[in-house]
Amino acid sequence: MKALVYLGPRVMELQDAPDPQPGTGEVVIATTAAAVCGSDLHGFREASPRRIPPLIMGHEVVGAIDELGDGVDPDRIGARVVLSPILSCGTCEACRDGRTNVCPNGRLVGRELTGGFASRFAVPASAAVPIASSVPDDLATLTEPLANAVHVTARSVRSGDDVLVIGAGPIGVLMARMALEQGARTVYSTDPVPNRRAFARAQGATPLEGGDPEAALRETTDGRGVDVVIDAAGFEATWALGFRVVRPGGRIEAVGLGTPTGTVDFFAIAGKEIQVTGSFAWTDEDFARALALIEAGAIDTSGWFTLMPLAEGQRAFEELVDTTDRFKVVLTP
Repeated sequence: MKALVYLGPRVMELQDAPDPQPGTGEVVIATTAAAVCGSDLHGFREASPRRIPPLIMGHEVVGAIDELGDGVDPDRIGARVVLSPILSCGTCEACRDGRTNVCPNGRLVGRELTGGFASRFAVPASAAVPIASSVPDDLATLTEPLANAVHVTARSVRSGDDVLVIGAGPIGVLMARMALEQGARTVYSTDPVPNRRAFARAQGATPLEGGDPEAALRETTDGRGVDVVIDAAGFEATWALGFRVVRPGGRIEAVGLGTPTGTVDFFAIAGKEIQVTGSFAWTDEDFARALALIEAGAIDTSGWFTLMPLAEGQRAFEELVDTTDRFKVVLTP
């Protein structure tokens, strides 16, 4: 079979790979579409200790079950499924508390295991979640990233809140949409790329135009600031912006990982009693809600997707890293 293999920083190659064989309790998914995630781009852009080459990435995947391992219900053959890529142990303290996303023994399809940038790949049957046939393939790939947005906003956004989402890439735009779903009064969005601000506006957000989002926000909130900042970019400058514009006693969700380290203003955290919460992935409950929203057609993705074949994977990754021409790229076998 064919697979797009990550060989090191900025190198992807389409290769022949062994055909997967399902183990006991596993299924083989024939990929129909696999979207490129920001975390895939981090691995491509620079050496990452969490993505070790050679590796087949891809965890935002939709496909069909075309082979079963022992112990799997035979009626599942042919089922259309979306990948639930976090494989937790189910027995540790975090898992018992329902926080499967931070399971210390957890594995991620496309990181520790072969992912969906391939014609076929094997996963535990529980990771192959049925999805309605009416959902287009490209939209179906958003189930996993939408679950991230559900996870963040369900715990941080309250009815009537004013919210700032920093960054209007796919995750940032989904955060804005889900913040409004949670009852936010106003969701502001900031991003230097005009077409990304337009995507945020299409989801109901209010983009902060001009070159000084901090000044625009202070003017529109009469100097109060916002109740919640969701940083979907994750750079030192965006952390600093969040600390400056959140109101005293406000909340900041750290989502983006644009850079792994940076300086943090501890005085702002202490002096304003800011609650800062890191966010990683989602729980099973978040994933189920995201799937229901996707199947209900709750997300308008007009103009989002560029479909490209796996054979053009190197070019797709380069364009996503080096340009702003693409918003969400979906690779097809």
